[in-house]
Amino acid sequence: MRFALQIAWSHLKGRRTAGVSAIGLVAVIGVTVGVTALIMVLAVMEGFEIDLREKILGSNAHVVVLHFDGSFGDYEAAQATLESIEGVAASAPFIYTKAMIQGRFGHDGVVVKGLDVERTHSVTNVRDVLTIGPVGAITSAEERADVFAKLRNPPRAIAQPADDTESLPGIIVGTKLAETMSLFPGDRVHLINPAGGGTGPFGRPIPKVKPFRLAAVFESGMYEYDTGWTYVAKEDLQDFLGVEDVVTGYEVRGHDIEEATAIKDRIDKALGYPFYTNHWKKLNQSLFEALALEKVVMGLILSLIVMVASLNIVGMLVLVVVTRTREISILRAMGASAMRVRQIFMLEGLLIGLVGTAVGTVLGLVGCEALRNYEFPLDTDVYYVDTLPVVVQYDTVAVVAAVAVLICFLATLYPATIAARIRPVDGLRYE
Repeated sequence: MRFALQIAWSHLKGRRTAGVSAIGLVAVIGVTVGVTALIMVLAVMEGFEIDLREKILGSNAHVVVLHFDGSFGDYEAAQATLESIEGVAASAPFIYTKAMIQGRFGHDGVVVKGLDVERTHSVTNVRDVLTIGPVGAITSAEERADVFAKLRNPPRAIAQPADDTESLPGIIVGTKLAETMSLFPGDRVHLINPAGGGTGPFGRPIPKVKPFRLAAVFESGMYEYDTGWTYVAKEDLQDFLGVEDVVTGYEVRGHDIEEATAIKDRIDKALGYPFYTNHWKKLNQSLFEALALEKVVMGLILSLIVMVASLNIVGMLVLVVVTRTREISILRAMGASAMRVRQIFMLEGLLIGLVGTAVGTVLGLVGCEALRNYEFPLDTDVYYVDTLPVVVQYDTVAVVAAVAVLICFLATLYPATIAARIRPVDGLRYE
């Protein structure tokens, strides 16, 4: 093997075959560019996927337990059973409906979620993404906890009109919805249930209207939530819907998000009918499958760069075989086997692949670090993040490097086979 390696290296750096060296350099550059691009693009796509998953799981629980009847009472007993299940870290009941919200400057349709003020923060991060409260910007976890704890009776806000002193239940809206409707903490808004007021004298439904006080504004980073979701205390939503102490279901957080499927199966077994469950992977299956497919397709497309570089390796090795037929014949005459000759040319291509992959991996990791430190800005009207997310998964880097080397190795098989078939008489016949 050492003998074959020495000859392979002499072929690559030989001055007599400057054209071969130039083609080899182009091949190395091609492999380097391909590996660098693959590592950086996959790191960015991984960053988008992880960031999206964190935002989705921030606003939603790992597992959601629902009831076939839509809503149910006496939920404390079932919750105690939930929290005793292996893998469950915390749970919180919630009630859910759709309604219209009306402010001073318009109205819009929203999702209204009634939360258990004392338990929800242990399941989702709704409390942690509050950005504006009654006294302005919220800058600490203590302020967020205080604003959230007073959701049922929010304190007087700076923007609240002096003549508006009525004590109202609080509501939390997303930053995009607040911007669209020009809402500020302290403003009075109304939730409208189009058919919640019963039936009128002519058989038509009467809407039910309930006033709320804007207690805080949140920013989850997800456009869907920031424009269409609102949060109130579950007791206030129950009063708005005119129902007794009932809930829609439970939100459950597990110790490990990857165990959501196993936790779901345990909950189904423990609670049984009429409860049913869903987990975050199932609820967002289409989205994450699309992201995974996009990552695979992008990887295949960028790997074409390495494949093009491998064609340069094929051309270079064929050129070496043609120009060094006499030397190969001498080696065969001196006792070198066909396998040894094949090894020489396979090692030449493998050296190109190793050098290009090594340099490309280093440049790719350096590029990822540069993107992470630079924090490349993005348009928040188009993307759900303000900077380019970059997450390097070293197992992905290892796969990229291994595939690049494999492609370069496979490119050597045809020229190496041609070289191995050369007989001593083929190169020495006219000497």
